[in-house]
Amino acid sequence: MSLNYQEIEKVINAEKNAGEFAQLMHELQKLGVKRYDYLVAEGTYRYFDEDNSVDLKLNGVPKVVSDQSDSKAIKSAVKRAQSGEFDFEKFCELAGAAGVPVWTSDLVTKQVTYYDAYHQALLVEPIPGL
Repeated sequence: MSLNYQEIEKVINAEKNAGEFAQLMHELQKLGVKRYDYLVAEGTYRYFDEDNSVDLKLNGVPKVVSDQSDSKAIKSAVKRAQSGEFDFEKFCELAGAAGVPVWTSDLVTKQVTYYDAYHQALLVEPIPGL
């Protein structure tokens, strides 16, 4: 089975705000997605199944990534996003400002890891409801 671009796009576009993240993860699991990375500076998603990966732009908007990583800032941004306070684009802006060039949503381990420029974990969060 290979990843279906159109199905992934449909699921992503159905998400209204970051508070619907758990439902989004359930839908991606059904499509065979094992994990995905979000590349903040590029505004690109990289989806992985068992054997393949596919890069998709979708709703991504490139954002500036600070050279200085700030674990408190990303923790605050995640908490605010989980409460549905703002949309995905605003979250990406805050992630970039916190020095997060990439985060990985792992649907197998059921956690999201936010990395710094040296690929060190700044924050590891369980995926709520998954």
